[in-house]
Amino acid sequence: MPYFICSQPASPKLDTLPTYKITDYPLEQRDYKPFAQAKVCVTPQDFLVQMWAFEMVPQPESLLRAVFTRPASHNLLVLTAGATGTCTCLARSPEGDKPLDAIVHSLDGEDLQGIYWGATITLRRAVVEQLLGEGCTQAGGTLLGNFYKLSDSPLKPHKGSLYPADFAAGREYALSSLGEFRIVSY
Repeated sequence: MPYFICSQPASPKLDTLPTYKITDYPLEQRDYKPFAQAKVCVTPQDFLVQMWAFEMVPQPESLLRAVFTRPASHNLLVLTAGATGTCTCLARSPEGDKPLDAIVHSLDGEDLQGIYWGATITLRRAVVEQLLGEGCTQAGGTLLGNFYKLSDSPLKPHKGSLYPADFAAGREYALSSLGEFRIVSY
């Protein structure tokens, strides 16, 4: 089932966007499966990703990650937000990782679902298209991707995703672990 990425005006209305829920924890033997969510939109100038996780006391190793690519591309866009407020934005290619400039706003607070942390990451749309291919963020375009909730903390290790990912074989970013995101204008 494809998910949709909405085109929005220059000032996006984030509460109108579809919310993707990270609920697939295939290796989890215990009850610790943190609820995490994400949203994505494109504006005329930007590509915006918002991710947040509900953890009362997140471990320092706790991460949220978004990965995007296209079927014909050898490049990955990798966006990572840490519970400690760190954030990395990378262009991953066969030549190696290259940092990308982004505007990052951390999120933390509490709502009716609980206490959460996360980040809103904004990249220039032109940067995403240069990495993944012209037109990939236009209405009618398709990206492959996934969202992850990860931690290698010895106290609460876990690996979860939106689309089922092959964590057992270490292929969580392989094409077989990514799902379809269609760009729509409405």
